[in-house]
Amino acid sequence: MLTINNLEMVFETTRGRLKAINNVDFAVAPGEIVGLVGESGCGKSATLLSIMRLVPYPGKITRGEVLFQGENLLSKSQREMRQIRGKEIAMVFQDPMTTLNPVYKVGEQIRESLRIHGLVHGDGRPWRLDRPRRRTEQQRVMELMREVGIPSPEERYWEYPHQFSGGMQQRAIIAIALACEPKLLLADEPTTALDVTIQAQILQLLKRINEEHGTSIVIVTHDLGVAAEFCHKIAVMYAGRIMEQGSTSQVLETPLHPYTEGLLKSIPRIGKHKVKIEPIPGNVADLANLGAGCAFAPRCPQSKEVCTDREIPFKEIENGHQVRCQLC
Repeated sequence: MLTINNLEMVFETTRGRLKAINNVDFAVAPGEIVGLVGESGCGKSATLLSIMRLVPYPGKITRGEVLFQGENLLSKSQREMRQIRGKEIAMVFQDPMTTLNPVYKVGEQIRESLRIHGLVHGDGRPWRLDRPRRRTEQQRVMELMREVGIPSPEERYWEYPHQFSGGMQQRAIIAIALACEPKLLLADEPTTALDVTIQAQILQLLKRINEEHGTSIVIVTHDLGVAAEFCHKIAVMYAGRIMEQGSTSQVLETPLHPYTEGLLKSIPRIGKHKVKIEPIPGNVADLANLGAGCAFAPRCPQSKEVCTDREIPFKEIENGHQVRCQLC
């Protein structure tokens, strides 16, 4: 479905060239859920924006391939990308309150994708062509609103974003993303601004979409608990690079990279015995001053000289379990 090879995206700043994404490689199979996890600023959201070719200025993609169904998206024109965005690949952005337009009715914002890309099923069959186009689109929007759990869609269609709760706003964003039945859904921390109960409902909704429609999903999260319950594969990112990736069980049960181990040790646990939280020491790497070796080396308790004097290869330890660490 999606294969990313040697992807590099940089920001040209007064401090020099910052590599927000540095030689990233990963793949997503049809119907698969892949989680990108790591601390804030490690390149997770930038990776999704690069896939969609929505990198903000002064950022630019300088190298690599983003292969979607065998075609390189980086070689597409802007007109071709507009045909792909929303129809073939859709994105759920992080904050629904800033994503939805406050002066347009929610139903009309969902209908916009149908109006732009045409009213079709995933198999190409038209939707109810015996009815006027606008009415048909509105009926489809109400079906989508019911599917994502928005109650009373006939009334909610005509309401504005401020009349929706945070959870309902996020459901509306998901409805926009699903409008044209995309094959790939990119979710950028879709539960960050929501309380725990609503988070569970949104994740359950995404899981159901994956199971019922076979939609592939790439989800960005800093919560390893979410990744453990929701994802088939996990890629751990740090300083713009993937440090470790594999199946969820491989990464969480037998972590290979010290950074992954550090993330797991910093998770609070509820149980009979008290377990002290061990935060990762030091600060997140400065992208303007990255050396030739491992970016995590200054914070790594196992760091050696060999970790900082050369490029660290990305190697496979066992079937599908890869790590970028000189000590493995």
